[in-house]
Amino acid sequence: MRIMNNNQGIFQLFSRMNGNRANRNKPFGNTFSSRRSGAGGRNTLEDLLSGHYKNSYGVEGMCVTGRSDYKKIIAVSDEMKQHVLEDVKQAYYKYNGMSGDNEAEWDAYYRKNNEYYKTLKKEDRLSACWTLNQLHLGMSKKVTAAIKAEMPDWKVGKPVPKELLDKIFSDESITSMLCGNPQKAGRFDIEI
Repeated sequence: MRIMNNNQGIFQLFSRMNGNRANRNKPFGNTFSSRRSGAGGRNTLEDLLSGHYKNSYGVEGMCVTGRSDYKKIIAVSDEMKQHVLEDVKQAYYKYNGMSGDNEAEWDAYYRKNNEYYKTLKKEDRLSACWTLNQLHLGMSKKVTAAIKAEMPDWKVGKPVPKELLDKIFSDESITSMLCGNPQKAGRFDIEI
């Protein structure tokens, strides 16, 4: 039994599991998380030592540990507000008020969000994320309330007539959430 060459055998095993690629830091190369980390989200030793952590999409400045100062509504682009609205619509039209189970759709949604965060100053990234999440929650809450006003027995996951959803999403109270004053952060029913 050779103990000294044991590490070499383990690296060879991981290399085979990784499709014989040279990078041994990803032993299971066929997993979703290892594919995502290939998008630039892997933290190097230098990143970890300097405190420049990246999320799984490669965006620096997204660490919330020990912080709460980011929980504020800030101005975000109209394109991103529309992106959130489209995701909310999809949740109701396609999944009856649920988030669905399509991992590719989730990844596409969050990939676009993270590409947007990269365009912002590092100190605004978490607040932009908070703002978009609050917008998503606020819209979902309004849509659910509007459905229950028309269908009191409706529960999330139960079918909703397309005509009713068309009526709700054309309502100004939903679309008005996409514009407004970013300083009205005190209300959950936000306008940004």
